[in-house]
Amino acid sequence: MSTAAPPRPDLDVPPGPADSPVAEPSRFAQWRSSWSVALRMARRDVRRHKGRSALVVVMVLLPTLLLSAVVTIAYTSDVKGAEKIPMTMGSGQALLEGPDASAAVQGPDPYQAFGYVSDDGEGEVPPATPVPGYDPGGDPFENAGAVARLVGADVAALDEYGLRTTVDDRRVSLQGLALDGRTGLEGKVDLLSGRWPATPPSDPAATVEVLLTPYALSKGVPGSGTFTGTVDGTTRTFEVVGTAGARLDYSQAGVVTAGEPVARDAGSGGIGRWIVLGDDPVTWDEVRELNGYGFRVTSRAVLEDPPSVDRLDPDIAGQLAGDDRYTSLLVGLGAAMLLVVTTLLVGPAFAVSAARQRRTLALAASNGAHTPMLRRTVLGQALVLGALSAVAGTVLGVGAAWAVVAWTRTTDDLTLTGPFDVRPLVLGAVALAAVASTVIAALVPARRLGRLDIVGVMRGQSVSPRPSRLVLAAGLLLAVVGAVLTLAGTGVLDSSALGPLRGFVGYSSEYLVTIGAVVLILGSLLLVPMLLTAVGRLGSHLPTSLRMSARDLARHRARSAPSVAAVLAAVAGLTFGLTGLSSDTEQNRREYVPSTLPGEAVLYAFGPEAVDDSALEAAAPGLVVDPVTILSGDPSNYAYDSAPQEPYRVQFLSLVPDGCSVQQTLGGVAVEGQFVEECLVAGTQANGSGMVLALPADQLLRRLDLSDADAARVRAGAVVVLGGRGSTAEVASGSYRVDPTAEQPVAPDLKVERDETVPALALPRTKENSGRLLGATLAFAADSPAVAGLDTRAGSWTVRMEDGSPVPDAALERIQQALGDEGNIQREDGFQRDDRLVVGILLGVFSLLILVVTLTSTALTLAEQQTDQATLAALGATRGTRRVMAAAQAFVLAAVGCVLGVAVGLVPGIAISKPLTTNGYDPLTFRSVDTPGVLVIPWLALLTVGVLVPVVAAALAAAGIRRAPQVTRRAT
Repeated sequence: MSTAAPPRPDLDVPPGPADSPVAEPSRFAQWRSSWSVALRMARRDVRRHKGRSALVVVMVLLPTLLLSAVVTIAYTSDVKGAEKIPMTMGSGQALLEGPDASAAVQGPDPYQAFGYVSDDGEGEVPPATPVPGYDPGGDPFENAGAVARLVGADVAALDEYGLRTTVDDRRVSLQGLALDGRTGLEGKVDLLSGRWPATPPSDPAATVEVLLTPYALSKGVPGSGTFTGTVDGTTRTFEVVGTAGARLDYSQAGVVTAGEPVARDAGSGGIGRWIVLGDDPVTWDEVRELNGYGFRVTSRAVLEDPPSVDRLDPDIAGQLAGDDRYTSLLVGLGAAMLLVVTTLLVGPAFAVSAARQRRTLALAASNGAHTPMLRRTVLGQALVLGALSAVAGTVLGVGAAWAVVAWTRTTDDLTLTGPFDVRPLVLGAVALAAVASTVIAALVPARRLGRLDIVGVMRGQSVSPRPSRLVLAAGLLLAVVGAVLTLAGTGVLDSSALGPLRGFVGYSSEYLVTIGAVVLILGSLLLVPMLLTAVGRLGSHLPTSLRMSARDLARHRARSAPSVAAVLAAVAGLTFGLTGLSSDTEQNRREYVPSTLPGEAVLYAFGPEAVDDSALEAAAPGLVVDPVTILSGDPSNYAYDSAPQEPYRVQFLSLVPDGCSVQQTLGGVAVEGQFVEECLVAGTQANGSGMVLALPADQLLRRLDLSDADAARVRAGAVVVLGGRGSTAEVASGSYRVDPTAEQPVAPDLKVERDETVPALALPRTKENSGRLLGATLAFAADSPAVAGLDTRAGSWTVRMEDGSPVPDAALERIQQALGDEGNIQREDGFQRDDRLVVGILLGVFSLLILVVTLTSTALTLAEQQTDQATLAALGATRGTRRVMAAAQAFVLAAVGCVLGVAVGLVPGIAISKPLTTNGYDPLTFRSVDTPGVLVIPWLALLTVGVLVPVVAAALAAAGIRRAPQVTRRAT
């Protein structure tokens, strides 16, 4: 006889009858419970298998770190909106720039969107309203009163200037800011120590008080006392009264004065800058009003609260929308690339990890675990590892970006001068992309668990099913589409085959080739399982160890296909990039023109006073320094301190070809409507450098490899013509008038002072001869009658060794130190690739990735093959035999991926070489030319990856076999 259960004092409600129905949990509760169990198992598995987990973390962390750092640096360099306020106007209300001659229209930030008003729809721009009391010839400080009356508030004028000084026999160039910091403009100029300088006195003999910035101090300028500097050709004495931090637009600030240290014009057309002071904001309506006076206005109030789009000019709104779309596109492409790259890198680890867990998962399935639970177990590991890696990679990427920004601010680089800009939403999207890529990488092996052969796995038998025909068809389709896009982008295939994409061809073929390459590679990845099956069949002709490895790749495609796909994608991308880069480099080599004779150096200076003969002799004893004397031509081209502001005359000397007039040899510079390109052969206005040499006869003949007869003709006054014909040439010289103050074209007032036929020596138009003539098209002996009476100047200096040997590096370094910032010296060493470091980094990074993927797959595969290794050991296989097997496993996997990657990558690589190299130019005339294209396949670099990397992977895999496997009784 049964008795009722005793009451439970710990329950609020007494239990019901034994046959009471139990409430079934909801589907959501079941789903949450199963995922909770899966994540708990994933965390335990991550802790138990630290090595495998660390590998996945590294594979996800590195690309996430890189993209996070790049995104943060990009946003830091892109200073927009309110971020510009401190460096633009400090604590002021607005910055006015102008006035221009025409009425303006702008966006909230004139540097983002700016234009001119068109009142009739036909491109006619109305003139700006004149500013009352404004003097176009005055500097900003002289016009500050007129601008203040216009805006109804006090303004602080500012200007920038160049200052040159000497520090320990070294010339130093600094940029100066003329701005009175006493007006209170924190952010634009900040006093760090000392006191604010007084307004510079007008007396040229008086001392100018100045503040030095940390940048000037780093250049060696003394932080106290006085120093002498040159501004616009005027030398003044500067007294240091403190230090300051200052912001300039395009260069590092070196010195700060309260006004112009030297009386000077505001620049072309009287353009100046003023900061509006006070507390009254400059509204958008006031900005538009000031635009009518020709001012570009950067307003604090407008940047902080931009107007709506409907209040902007339609063209301006379109410019801003285009910029935003471009930024979004770059971020989106970066996230997509992160998704693809991370998926490929992490895929092998999850595939082999899932293969290693087959027995555990099969045991769980035999005890009642359903397929979704098994899948969640694998996906749970991806979520845990992906989230951990994404967070760590994002944080480390921001830290790396901060380090880069901090370092660049100690150099001359002005790219990252804005505030450090961290975008949480964008970085969050990057982190989500990293997590998504990890889950996608685990999704493929997780879905295969639905076809898990429990009995076979428990018996130790696991062979991948036959490749899917659907995947094969999709891979073929994508490969064909990618090939069509690639070939259409290069013009090999008619663009009509692209349908709606026809308009994309012709002006962006490089982009089309890139898109086609990505699609082609994705299609090739889907073909990997079928290709592995073919490798397994072809492997029957290989030696035993390689044959077994090839067969293992084919039988266990679920484990080997992701690894081969990752290697294929990496090598294909590398092949694609290196082929285009090598072809472009070869085109640059073909277009390279030497600057002087081999081994000789050319010294360029920013002003004649920068070259001190005694300093050069002391810096480089035993060297021969010769001035390169040229016709002075247009003085505005060689104005070291300031361009002419008054009308002036430009002298010319031209070779007059048959059928051409003197006017036509000057192009459109001097005579409107007389431009005939065939007449611009040689002379000061010719296509090319426009340089005419006038060297001493001995110096000129030293540079030319001439016969005795030709040398005698040059000494007698014959002109040397690059690319000329015949033994005589018509040479004309004279001058024409230029008026920089004229608003409309004016008559050039051409005066031909000499037009005669002179003896000539024609040199073939080659790059070597151009180097002999230092880039000139005409050369005369200095005492030639053809150049008598013409103004000449030293345009540069050649530096050479007396014995004809190359100038030593140590001598170049000493001369550069003597020049300081006032010039530079460069030795002619022939064409030098400037992408060697880039190629080396690419090879190193991709080789490391391939090694990591290969060794990871090999290590996990060998761990899975422990029973097979034990069987071989029991049959007498030595450690050397097992090492050969491991090496063969790694070599075949890497070799198959590399060979397939090179084959796939060559298609877009060859294709992109054509659009990259068809648009060239003639380096001797600077004319654009169409070329058939240059194709260079970097076989050495590809062999390094395709042969050396598999060999290294095999050696490392063999070295990893150290101890004998544990021999146990096999179940079968």
